[in-house]
Amino acid sequence: MQHVRILRRQVVSTVAAAILMGAGWAGAAFGFQEAPELKALVDAGKLPPVEKRLPKEPLVLTPLESVGTYGGTWRTATFGGGDSEIERSIGYTRLVRWNPEWTEVIPDIARSVEVNDNATEYTFTLREGTRWSDGEPFTADDLVWWNENVLRNTKITPAAPDWLTAGGETVKVEKLADDKVVFKFAAPNGLFLMNMATVRGSDILAAAPAHYLKQFHKDFNPDGIDALVKSAGAADWVQLFNNKIGFPGRWRDLGRPTLDAWVLTAPYNGTTQVVAERNPYYAKVDTAGNQLPYFDRITIDVMQDTQAIILKAISGEIDMQNRFIETTDARTVIVQNQQKGGYGLFIARPAWSNALLITLNQTHKNPALRAVFSNKDFRIGLSYAINREELNQLIYAGQAKPYQAAPREGTALYDEKMATQYLEYNVDLANQYLDKAGLTKKDTEGFRLGQDGKRITFAIDALTGSPIQVDALEMIQRYWRAVGIDMQPRPAERSLIFSRLQNNDNDGLGWVGGGGYDFLGLLDPKWYFPHEYESSFATAWGLYYQNPKDPNAEEPSPAAKKQMELYRQVQEAPTLEKQLEAMKELLAITRDEFYVIGTNLEPDRVGIVKTNMHNVPKVIPSTSFYMTPGPAKPETFYYQQ
Repeated sequence: MQHVRILRRQVVSTVAAAILMGAGWAGAAFGFQEAPELKALVDAGKLPPVEKRLPKEPLVLTPLESVGTYGGTWRTATFGGGDSEIERSIGYTRLVRWNPEWTEVIPDIARSVEVNDNATEYTFTLREGTRWSDGEPFTADDLVWWNENVLRNTKITPAAPDWLTAGGETVKVEKLADDKVVFKFAAPNGLFLMNMATVRGSDILAAAPAHYLKQFHKDFNPDGIDALVKSAGAADWVQLFNNKIGFPGRWRDLGRPTLDAWVLTAPYNGTTQVVAERNPYYAKVDTAGNQLPYFDRITIDVMQDTQAIILKAISGEIDMQNRFIETTDARTVIVQNQQKGGYGLFIARPAWSNALLITLNQTHKNPALRAVFSNKDFRIGLSYAINREELNQLIYAGQAKPYQAAPREGTALYDEKMATQYLEYNVDLANQYLDKAGLTKKDTEGFRLGQDGKRITFAIDALTGSPIQVDALEMIQRYWRAVGIDMQPRPAERSLIFSRLQNNDNDGLGWVGGGGYDFLGLLDPKWYFPHEYESSFATAWGLYYQNPKDPNAEEPSPAAKKQMELYRQVQEAPTLEKQLEAMKELLAITRDEFYVIGTNLEPDRVGIVKTNMHNVPKVIPSTSFYMTPGPAKPETFYYQQ
């Protein structure tokens, strides 16, 4: 069961707190050690001693297998110029983070956090003596500066992200001491720490080094800002500043101080390779007092297509990675080339539940399609018409199993009925339900007619770059034609698909999804109720939830409105137990409404790891919400010399 340990007025993780109490003792008793290259700089007088560079109580990380040795380069690869692989690999530093198993939120750069009874105040105690990569202190002042001059500056941040607002107001950060701040919300924000542990949390510390960023902020450098804007070729100072703190711009700035394990030395900016080298001020050590990280550097090759990344992997030129090589269609070649590439495999377990979800837009602008899509019997009939076992064998190599759009088995939110309803392949039942939906009339080719007397025909969008989804939809097209429904798979680019969704111009969508694990379901519930425009089973309702005044928004059904109310309870609940309680009630409605047609449980994927690389878990969750592989502690990975 997934859970998060957030107790009222209590440290996030009592286990982590116990480790922290031992950290100071270990350092005092045995001293700290550092990488040879840093020791040489200390001896040359170019760097302070390691004891002066570490916090008073550094975070002690327990290596998965063993204490490692220093040295080596971790080679990875990414696609294009704006992918998040760099953020996931070397940018996962926050006040709090996921633990490797993805079962709780634990302290990171913050030593502890306390939450008040109604989840409106979060008090962070920082690690005294923590320093940015340039040696400058990291204190409460940095977080206050970010809050007052970045987040709450409407020129830089016209609208604060939802997770940093509550009760219609942006969070307020107040300094209690040099090493203590409190984040105050105007209303309960029970998901705040979980959100900070995801990809969303990167933005805070990226915009917090005040001593560096003030030069690019007009309020702090009124006389020199114009020259900096001109030199950078920016439109104005706001664009210049946002380029320094936003993604991927912050990875194009060699001067940006960081709290990460490695510091950028070759930027993510039109180059074929990004390079980052050891941060001499990194605030973490292992259980033997060795300052982390173990690797000297990380290189990330920037490739023009994913096939090139797969070729690098099987040629032995990638040391540890799952992104871009974990797809089902790449699995066979990755598995077959282990000896050639000198690597083994780890499981990259998808956080979502379904390999292919199919949605039909119940808020369609065409009245005839809206009528059939909104009919639950129609959706049930289509579900019974799918031969999921054949899909499993031909598309997913027998690795999957029939499954609806539901939480995974073994999670707190698992609902057996929800996961298994309407899965049987039964053409007779399919026809019965389609007849029950009032679709008894057919044309001369045997296709069913809608209320307008015309053939029911519609398109299901799928990503052009996901041939396995298109292949699956082509099989489903055949199944549905057998019961008189004319569906056309429609491959399209992501931007075009999302544009259709935002304008409520979509018929349907074929996508991977379903909040398979508890945290994903709580944080990204778009497949469970109309949460946003990506809730493609009722796009206009999702737009309404985000902004009732959106020109494409539409007032939801009573059931959907009830779910929206329940999700607000999830967001406001101060404990995980109450969040799960409200979420289970929400999911009961999802089960009964049967918004989305699922096909098969997404099979486990695989990543590669060099046979001489250690401390890499055998199973790592795979999703941007986990920031794979960040929480798996890459700073403790090492090569056996």
